Amino acid sequence: MSLVEITNSGDRLGTLRALRDRIALQIDETESARDVAALAQRLMDVLEQIEHLDPAKRGDEVDEITARRRSRRSTGTTAPGSTGTHKG
Repeated sequence: MSLVEITNSGDRLGTLRALRDRIALQIDETESARDVAALAQRLMDVLEQIEHLDPAKRGDEVDEITARRRSRRSTGTTAPGSTGTHKG
């Protein structure tokens, strides 16, 4: 399926994946360092959008929160906005 067809289908994640592949191919075929740099920046932008939209890439939000709490406890840091003191 072409990039135009995928875009017209309304599948944003599919469009981003097709665009990622197209940009990667262009990087492989480009000789100009300036063009590679510009394409690489676009590729990074597309990859970030894919990560944001792809549930498999995002992971479970509960697991992420749990991991952050564990990390804070192991390093002894406090939650944002907390003074770290306990009244009781």
